[in-house]
Parts: sequence; structure tokens; C-alpha cells
Amino acid sequence: MRNYSASKLGQHDLWHTAGWIKLALASATPDNPHISNPFVVTHSSLHPPIIMFSCCCLSTALIGAALISILSFLVPYILDGYVFKEQDLKRRYNAKWALVTGASSGIGRALTHKLAKQGINVVMVAVDDALLTSVHEKMTKEFPALSFRKVGVNLGVSGYMASITAATSDILPTLIFNNAGYIATGLFSDSPLNSLMANYECNATAPIQITHHFVTRMVEEGKRDGTSKMRGAVFFTSSPAGLMPCPTTVMYGATKAFITEFATSVAADIYPDGIDVLVVNPSPVDTGFYSGNKHDMNSMKFFQRTATSPEHVASCFLKSIGRTLVCEQGYFAFTLKMILKLIDVNLIAAIIQRTSTMNGDYAKLIKQRNTNKKE
Repeated sequence: MRNYSASKLGQHDLWHTAGWIKLALASATPDNPHISNPFVVTHSSLHPPIIMFSCCCLSTALIGAALISILSFLVPYILDGYVFKEQDLKRRYNAKWALVTGASSGIGRALTHKLAKQGINVVMVAVDDALLTSVHEKMTKEFPALSFRKVGVNLGVSGYMASITAATSDILPTLIFNNAGYIATGLFSDSPLNSLMANYECNATAPIQITHHFVTRMVEEGKRDGTSKMRGAVFFTSSPAGLMPCPTTVMYGATKAFITEFATSVAADIYPDGIDVLVVNPSPVDTGFYSGNKHDMNSMKFFQRTATSPEHVASCFLKSIGRTLVCEQGYFAFTLKMILKLIDVNLIAAIIQRTSTMNGDYAKLIKQRNTNKKE
């Protein structure tokens, strides 16, 4: 007998095995179905039960994801709109003073009245005009035991913080309602830059400055008392318009998208300090908001016809604070959120972009542009 060494025997077996693998791979073709190639997936290797099981798993995962997406919106929507009752903010936050911007009309006026009914003094911030003076006088007469401080400023022009700071130097409002805002219509390129920036200042910059000033004071007061926390709340009036493109009112949708993002982000920063945050996205509200329809746009006329009362929206602030972070109010917020569950905003934006010239309001603005050029 021949005496092979272990190394030679191993080499022989290796080459022998490699030869068989090459033969199997070369032979595993449609013409040689009896020789299987373990590295090639054929139709016969996918058994119907495996395919059905995979499809069932995929379908279950998709249905589960859809349910989570819809229910995570519907449950808070139903609770905010139909289950929660108005809370006593004076008791919940031990509040003595509140500050409301846009306090002379609409949602701001309704908030001022509701806060006063709970025994909370109010700093009323609004445009310095006869309306503010009139509402301030009415509140003072209706609630003689309370104090109302009138701060007449234009939040669209920088410098308002000096007046607000001076009016609150000896008090600390712990309920801050960033409610003031307005809409300006027109094509972006036809709108003066200073007008656009004033809209931005009022809707976006002012809430940042006001929030920062009073939140900082609340945090410092909590540390001074040795409690490290001082109960308070910051409220923002935003809009469902921030969820979608808003041609012909570009600053409104953009600033409202910013406000919602800012509020939901800052909420995590100040929650450990004992300060709650709430963003309310109201559907159309019957206020002086529609006076911004300078170009007689049909879309705004439609929303005005479907508007709800400012008192109803003001109630949402008292119901939802400390319970939810974003409150979607009314039919428009509901409809838009459900559409966005089905269609991505990217597609919606593309459709709006490519069909803008078919919009009656756009055609009206172009006609006005051409008329102005002739004049």
C-alpha cells in the first residue's frame, strides 16, 4: 500500500470536491433540471405556503402602520374636541397674571374674557388703536376686581419688547398666549419686501422674543424660590395652513409652519422647568383675520363662510393645555391631516405648483398685476 501523507490526502480531497462543484454549477441549467444549483433560486424553490406567509406578514405590517398613523391623530383629536373639559388655569398653574397678544379682537379677546372669568389678571397686547382702548374699558368694567394692563404696540415693527417689558416689570405673567398674527395676500414677487418682513416679524419673530423673555423669567423665579420649578404655560395660535403649500399667501403658511415646529421643539426644553406648551391649529375662525383679503380672493371668502366662533377656539386652549401638545381644531385641520395620511406633501406640492395657473385667485392676481403695469 502507498503511504500518503496527511497533507497530500487533504490536497487530493480538496481538488476532488472543487471539481464536483464546478460540474454542478455548469450543469444546473434549464436543460439539466435534475441537477440543482444551491446558489440559484428557481421558481420551484419558492413554495406557495412561503409566498402566502410573506404576503400575510407584509399586509399585516402595512395595516398596523396605517392604524397607528390614523389612531395617533384621531384619538387626540376626539379627546381635544369632544372629551376634555375646560380647566381652571388659575388653580392648575397658580396663575395670577396672563399675557395675551392680539387681545383686542377675535381669539385674543375671547381668551382675555375666559381668563378674567377664572380670576386671572391680563396684560392685553394689541395694536394701539381705539379698539384696544374700548375692549380694555369693557373688561375693566365687567371685572372690577381684576387688573387689565393695556400695551399698545405693533408686533410687525421691531421695538415692541421695550413696551412689553416695561409694562410687566413689576409682575410676572405665567400664562403666555402668543396669539397675534395676520395674513397678507398677493403674489410673492409683487409684494414689497418690507410688507413681507412685517408679516414675518409679527407671526414668527414676536412669539420667539416674547416667549424667551417670560420663560427665562419664570425659570429664574423658580430658582430664586428654591423650588427649581415654577408652574407656567406658553400657548401658540398656529394654523393647518402650515402643513401645506400656500401660494398667494406665502408668508402665512411659512410662518405658521415655523411656529408649530418652534413650539413643539421648545416644549421639550422647558417641560422639565414646569412649563407646559400648547399649539392650537384652528380651522377658519370668524374674526378680523379676513380683513387681510386685500385682493378679494375667493378661497378666503369660502373659508370665511365656514368659520367658527372665536369663543369656541379659545375654549380649546383651556381644554388641551398640559394634556396634548398640538390641538387640531375643526373640519379643515381634520381634513388636511387625513389627506396627508394618504398622500405625501411632496406630491401635493407638485400638483399645486403645476396647476397654479388654473386657480381663479391666481388669474385674478395676474390680471391686477397687468392693470397696475398699464397705470
